[in-house]
Amino acid sequence: MRDLEIYSFFLNFTQEEREHFFALLRPVSLPKEMIIHYQNDICKDVLLLTEGEVRLYIQADDFSEEVTLYSLKAGEQCLANTASVLSQSKTIGTAVTKTSVKGYLLGEEDIKSFMQTSPSYQQYIMSLYSTKLYEVTLALQRAKFQNLDERIMRYLSQIKKDTVTITHEVLADEMQTSRSVVSRVLKKLEKEGQLKLYRGYIELS
Repeated sequence: MRDLEIYSFFLNFTQEEREHFFALLRPVSLPKEMIIHYQNDICKDVLLLTEGEVRLYIQADDFSEEVTLYSLKAGEQCLANTASVLSQSKTIGTAVTKTSVKGYLLGEEDIKSFMQTSPSYQQYIMSLYSTKLYEVTLALQRAKFQNLDERIMRYLSQIKKDTVTITHEVLADEMQTSRSVVSRVLKKLEKEGQLKLYRGYIELS
């Protein structure tokens, strides 16, 4: 139960409320790169993350591109996941674990009850909504106003070295997209003669 104390609303519960809330939860432990839900799924449970990190992203209809909307860390819950549970509507994106994660699942009826009866939980959700909406806005601005190949070249150039030691996975995190998408763009840039790819580093032309 103590791992839930990273949630501000849980700290505001009375001891009786904490025990009641904890009794409703189902512990969950997932490995890295595990899909929690897919884009357009209708979720039945909300994930309360207590350890690790989760990425939420949207994909093009042909799955050729994806954009990271935001990442979840311990003490946060996914708003897309929560909205889907509360309204029984399709989720706006896919959630995948970036690391191994631990947390708890809270069912549809229980989350609806807490939304109606707990002011501290309502306040927590509104605060989280404000934070994540800002992150989503930035992600969509980047996706709309700057192509990924331009973003990658600008990022690598800012390091101001001819040889940049970086993996595709780390670069994908910096670009807020997937490793496969970054690898595809890097190969395109290599064919265009803008850089050369090596294991663990990139050489700028």
